[in-house]
Amino acid sequence: MPSPVQIVPLGGLGEVGMNCLAVEAAGRIAVIDCGVLFTDEPFGVDVLVPDLSWLIERRAQVGAVFLTHGHEDHVGALPFLLRHLPVPVYGTRFTLAMVKGRLEEAGVAADLREVVPGDVCPAGEASPISAEFIAVTHSIPDACALALSTPQGTILHSGDFKIDERPVRGPGMDLERLAALGQAGVRLLLSDSTNSERPGWSRSESAVGPGLQDVMAEATGRVFVATFSSNAHRLQQVIEAAAGSGRRLALLGRGMVQNFDIAKLLGHLSEPGWMPVSAEEARRLPPRELAVLTTGSQGEPRAALGRLARGDHPDLKVHAGDTVILSSRQIPGNELAVGRLVNELCARGALVRWDGHPPLHATGHAQEAEQRRLLQLTRPEFFVPVHGEYRQLARHAATAASEGVPAGRCHLLTDGQVLSLTDAGARILPDRIRSGRVAINRDEGGAVEVPDAVIEERRRLAEFGLLMVVVSLDGASGAVLGEPEFQARGVAGLEGQEAELGGEVRRALEALAGGSRATGEAAWRAARVELVRVAVRRWFRRATGRRPLVEPVLLVR
Repeated sequence: MPSPVQIVPLGGLGEVGMNCLAVEAAGRIAVIDCGVLFTDEPFGVDVLVPDLSWLIERRAQVGAVFLTHGHEDHVGALPFLLRHLPVPVYGTRFTLAMVKGRLEEAGVAADLREVVPGDVCPAGEASPISAEFIAVTHSIPDACALALSTPQGTILHSGDFKIDERPVRGPGMDLERLAALGQAGVRLLLSDSTNSERPGWSRSESAVGPGLQDVMAEATGRVFVATFSSNAHRLQQVIEAAAGSGRRLALLGRGMVQNFDIAKLLGHLSEPGWMPVSAEEARRLPPRELAVLTTGSQGEPRAALGRLARGDHPDLKVHAGDTVILSSRQIPGNELAVGRLVNELCARGALVRWDGHPPLHATGHAQEAEQRRLLQLTRPEFFVPVHGEYRQLARHAATAASEGVPAGRCHLLTDGQVLSLTDAGARILPDRIRSGRVAINRDEGGAVEVPDAVIEERRRLAEFGLLMVVVSLDGASGAVLGEPEFQARGVAGLEGQEAELGGEVRRALEALAGGSRATGEAAWRAARVELVRVAVRRWFRRATGRRPLVEPVLLVR
């Protein structure tokens, strides 16, 4: 009897980002993608990564990682996984080029194995799972779907995709191969749900070029174009629009420069010999002769466009009469940040343009009509929507049901739920596996995990403030010497009440005055520190209803 196959989502089902999925069969595991989730968390958290403990505990069973494409929400968490699991990583050329830099920054060595569409790769020795890479169109070169051969038949993972019949470069999505898989039989389809709520067919990427050309031709000042630096096809169209309007092109932002060079090296970009220009040359050019490609389309404060909006970029400034094009779609959760960015740019006199007429952006994700087309081509026996918030997953499941997949065979999963595929069918197992989110700070020194307790403490600091209580004690008797002193940061409700709170602290400590120090100096101090902390918290709870963080300091004389 063929072995059951377990589908184990660790991220990307219930949120847009942090995509990571495991497939287990006969005690062997293959991993599909391992990405981050960008967050507007205001407490010093840069990104979130999946809780990978389930995989790490089974490291001996994991045979390979298969990458669908090179976006951060699919590959950004790889360094955290590969530190524990030194397994082969399979991906296309552009995908691995994006991954390599991130791994080098993290100091993680990896066995990176380049593939091309049509390649079939094993998920490790003695694994019953293998993956065929199938070309799809997306907002990054070399994106692929994966057809997994398993003991329970073919499992098709769409990756992020759209059906673009007029791609800027490349052969487009391999619909013929997908249809052949459908004719042979697809047991389970896992399909991208990001745009399931958007009806119709997505705009072709090639439709953006004319819009960019129109705006650049009309603009009388400099033109700044903010877009995702990994979208080489968009970068190519910006190059062509700049050349067509007689503008030279400058690059701003570390990620833009790096990805522009990678795309050019791998043959995805071509530009005139007089592009790009240095920042120094850009400053000397007349405004009508300059276009600038920049990072920061999502309102990231430390990105180049954010610094331009605040006026603190060291190389260039935004002046009245300049045009700023946001050639991107706001990632859910970034609306406020993008709104602030637009306000700051407008305050500097810039004209800000975003998608509308003419079209300045095309999504990289399939809309409802394209999702239907994939269902029609593959005719899956079972269906699981992936990559989206719950409402998007639910809408995609409804689309599948309307295309003939019985409702009982459309399974809505969230992170940590396990789908078991057997000869008898598919069902969601009653027990969840451990999953969740791990907060990460990124800086020049690398990436550091931020524990939940630290984030909670930061939240409390932001909401209630910090109060330092300085108390002098007699070393022999433990009696309080003088009045307690208070140093407050962000604490409300204390002003004018210091004497009352000081009395509360004195009375609490008097109960321990004269206590023996036979248990040791550390224990003697710890008991009094905790007593002060409890007394102050109790007073604040009673007097103000607030709970500031309290840091007692004992001066023993």
